[in-house]
Amino acid sequence: MPDTTSRLSRARKAMQSRGLDFLVVPTGDAHLSEYISERWQARAYLSGFKGSAGTLVVSNDIAGLWVDGRYHMRADSETAGTPITVFKLGRPGVPEWLDWLASEAREGHTVGIDPEAVSAATFLAMRERLEAQGVQVKAFPDLIDEAWPGRPEAEPAEVIEHPLEYAGESASSKLERLTSRLRENGATALLVTGMDEVAWLLNLRGSDVPLNPVALAYCLVGMEQVKLFAHVGKVSSELTAALPAGVELLPYDSLANHLATLPEETVLTLDPDRTNVRLYQAVEHLPLKSSTSPIQFMKSVKNSVELEGAAKAHLYDGVALTRLLHWLSVTDPTTQTELSVAQKLDEFRADLPGYRGRSFDTIVGFGPNSSVGHYKLDPVNPQRLGHDALLLIDCGAQFPFGTTDTTRTVVLGKPTPKQKRTYTTVLKSLIMLSTARFPKGTTGQRLDAIARYNIWNELWECRHGIGHGIGSYLHVHEGPQRINKENTVPFEPGMMNSCEPGVYFEGEFGVRLENVIVTTSAGEAEFGEFYWFETPTLCPFDTHLVEAGMLDRKEIEWLNSYHRRVRERLAPYLNANEREWLNGVTAAI
Repeated sequence: MPDTTSRLSRARKAMQSRGLDFLVVPTGDAHLSEYISERWQARAYLSGFKGSAGTLVVSNDIAGLWVDGRYHMRADSETAGTPITVFKLGRPGVPEWLDWLASEAREGHTVGIDPEAVSAATFLAMRERLEAQGVQVKAFPDLIDEAWPGRPEAEPAEVIEHPLEYAGESASSKLERLTSRLRENGATALLVTGMDEVAWLLNLRGSDVPLNPVALAYCLVGMEQVKLFAHVGKVSSELTAALPAGVELLPYDSLANHLATLPEETVLTLDPDRTNVRLYQAVEHLPLKSSTSPIQFMKSVKNSVELEGAAKAHLYDGVALTRLLHWLSVTDPTTQTELSVAQKLDEFRADLPGYRGRSFDTIVGFGPNSSVGHYKLDPVNPQRLGHDALLLIDCGAQFPFGTTDTTRTVVLGKPTPKQKRTYTTVLKSLIMLSTARFPKGTTGQRLDAIARYNIWNELWECRHGIGHGIGSYLHVHEGPQRINKENTVPFEPGMMNSCEPGVYFEGEFGVRLENVIVTTSAGEAEFGEFYWFETPTLCPFDTHLVEAGMLDRKEIEWLNSYHRRVRERLAPYLNANEREWLNGVTAAI
């Protein structure tokens, strides 16, 4: 366990030397990514909490960690015995971190941030809220280095080409579409800060971020020229020559200085939520157009080649996950751990054609651990499995032709009536969204309510969004469309999302089921154009946990049809014992 007390003590010493009363440490790197390399794990280093989201606020007498509903239990576990106070967002009376900071800070106080790890949007919100009451917000780029001796350096790897056979559209075509959008919006340039956006736009990939095939890079897109800021020594001369005409390669670290010299007539579009403070301050002399990057919308709509690749990726990964479920069915669970299950899945995936590794760390939660929304198994002292309890497996894979994300919950032994009722309710929710037809213009907010209908009928709640966008050999989580209570982005054909309802009884058990769904046209009728979803995921559900009497005729038809397709598509890739097992678990109910 990390010595959190000593680490916080060093941070406070660094704060005192700079006259700081508070230090805000969010989760983020210089690109404000969700998944970040070891160098940018400052919040995890100082707090001991390693979840993918959360904000730490340090003062002289308190270190508060703010986490959402996915991490309530995990934050308690990972900070137990440390001086960290966990603030569980969504619980009654728990303030947002900025509200808390505004209530604690006094006139004359100073709040510090790392300008590379904090977004411009957060920085501006802090200034607006705090400076009105006489509290200063200042950037200190070297403070974390002082608090974190031996902080890891960035280790960029080779940048590689993402070939047209997988991308389905040339970089030149994408740039032409992008600059056309910029003209329509009255901009002359776009700052591209997301590594996944740079990768998609120029058909590049890398391995600079764990589990994500992206390279450390920025782009400045103008009407006539594009400047790619990357580690020049990691871009081969062959790849440089293959870049579209008008793309200039410049050193990664030169972006801020380059932005500061842009002509004042440059009308620059940037996303304050995805632009760090250092870069934002370099362009404050320009007329800025703040908006979500148009690249997010462009890459969210997959072309036919990307959709074909996604189908192939889900076929191959479905084979591996189905083989894992069969192995579990013939293995004494008392001889296994959560870690050994994750390792066995890695074995089954190892020989899959084109397999490039996991798309996120595999979640394997047994018994009460299945009730932790984003559980992280303990690799040192892994939880042993046993009988008559649930096992939740959430996993994903990367292939050069697609990215997967699948969750299944299974019972090891005999289920209880409550477990069956919960599982069947979650399955009904998945089926309801998977079979929904909806008019053009429908947003993720409305789709979210459709998926929650059956859960709400039980007076239960799913404490996370129902779904997120999924990249094409990119990030497993992407936007701008998502299926949650706030998202107002209309769904369009070609958008690929997860559908993952879940219900968790804290300390008891949890059920989450997840398929990937692709928005597809359902045709045009008297009332306009309608959409529905296709499902590329291929993996059986655990019918031992299905209370058939809770399903209506259409739900039974969907489940039987889905299982028939799973059986037909996966059987050719399985051995005789696995096929026999699959025939049994996918038999019609």
